[in-house]
Amino acid sequence: MGITDSIKDFFVPAGEGEQPDEKGRFVLTGRQALGGMLIYTVTDRETGVSYITKPGNDCPLTPLLGADGKPLLYK
Repeated sequence: MGITDSIKDFFVPAGEGEQPDEKGRFVLTGRQALGGMLIYTVTDRETGVSYITKPGNDCPLTPLLGADGKPLLYK
């Protein structure tokens, strides 16, 4: 299953972030099927914070939090 057109403009697949013509601030770092639903993991290149979201125009970004309640940073 590919990335939908609406999400292509927002996320840059991991490994393509070095390109100068990249479109988004967020890097797609993973995707997983969970209970029949596709979940994306994305990382904000400016802050390093990882988020989860699902395909669609009205889906919020939810930060991944560690046990201490602080956002997990992508390394």
